Amino acid sequence: MGSWQRIAMVIMLVLVTLLALNGVSALDRFGLLLLRDDTTYALMGPRWFAITVRDVTALGSNWILIFLITSVCLILTIAQRVRHAVTLAIMAIGGVILSMGAKYIIDRPRPDLVEPLIHVYTPSFPSGHATMSMVCFLGAALVLTSVDGPARVRKAVITLAVVMSMFVGISRVLLGVHWPTDIIAGWLLGALWVDMVYRRSQLFKSRVVSAH
Repeated sequence: MGSWQRIAMVIMLVLVTLLALNGVSALDRFGLLLLRDDTTYALMGPRWFAITVRDVTALGSNWILIFLITSVCLILTIAQRVRHAVTLAIMAIGGVILSMGAKYIIDRPRPDLVEPLIHVYTPSFPSGHATMSMVCFLGAALVLTSVDGPARVRKAVITLAVVMSMFVGISRVLLGVHWPTDIIAGWLLGALWVDMVYRRSQLFKSRVVSAH
């Protein structure tokens, strides 16, 4: 990610945060009601669609992500890539702190325009599922593909990680538990944090190599 891209993401994150602080925007209403019945506000589509959405959102649940990060860190440690394991652990732990800290500082209420398909109890902004799925999926993809290998494979793995996080985030809006700006902020926050930690890790590696 280049400098101008990081600056653009920071600006977008600030703008989305301002939208969230000012209440429900037209973007939030439009996104939340996009795939819902105009009268009942029920999620449109066959019954299996709602079930599938709940399955997709589970990919960003705490236990799934804890299992993913723990497993990858353990594998990296066994493979004697301790620095990579530590980098991924810092990404995950820092992501939780950033996400939960922002939630309780901003304290945005959950959507009340529709009946949610699942029950949640924490504040709405930013989405923890969107933030942590981006942190964990993208972070794992970057760390696992950081060794020499085909560039196309690295791009494919990173793209898959981002797409998975996007599906998780979208599922939260479809379930009626997040505003779209919650999701956008979560994605941006997660991506910025991963980028910062990964670049710091690469800088530390280069300094160690230079010292030797």
